[in-house]
Amino acid sequence: MPGEDERAREAVSDQTRFRAANDRLRRIVPGYGFKGGDRAPFICECGDPGCFEAVMLSLEEYDRVRANPSWFVLVAGHEDHEATYERVVEAERGYATVEKIGFAAAEAARLG
Repeated sequence: MPGEDERAREAVSDQTRFRAANDRLRRIVPGYGFKGGDRAPFICECGDPGCFEAVMLSLEEYDRVRANPSWFVLVAGHEDHEATYERVVEAERGYATVEKIGFAAAEAARLG
């Protein structure tokens, strides 16, 4: 059975792949007429590698979350309340922001 650091490493690895896809979405959505306050679909960055649910965020909301390398945006209810390597920072407007802590935060910063 994997230890907590290994579970954190796997979750962060999955979540940073989703975040990389969201970074690409962030770059292209203005070309489709989305402006700063408009809500655009982003991919849930939860630790479930099979999750492809949409999180509706304004570009400003996404930029605010993305400015912190240890924060991830999730569909509300996708938080892992059992995990000791993350905590909920915000939960509003149909989405949650979680912050990686300890080893997971360092791993998130390393992976970008």
